[in-house]
Amino acid sequence: MLGFLISTIAFIVAVYALNRYLDGQSLDSNRSRKLLVMTVATVVSIGAGWLVEKLDGDAALPQKSMAEVIQGGDPVQLAKMLAGISY
Repeated sequence: MLGFLISTIAFIVAVYALNRYLDGQSLDSNRSRKLLVMTVATVVSIGAGWLVEKLDGDAALPQKSMAEVIQGGDPVQLAKMLAGISY
């Protein structure tokens, strides 16, 4: 939950900062500029969320091996494994 909160705040701050920077460069506010701002802000937000998850220590929790998950047969755990979410 903390990662979601931090990434949302990082997204808002990145959009604000990029718009201010591009306004200072006197670029017109058109679709390509908006797409650029949203793409860069999304990358910043994903990076902030990833960093919080790494620093939060969730990645250090013991995880089952892939063989244990497959042999267990739990479809939720299998879906998490395939999606790359900690299982």
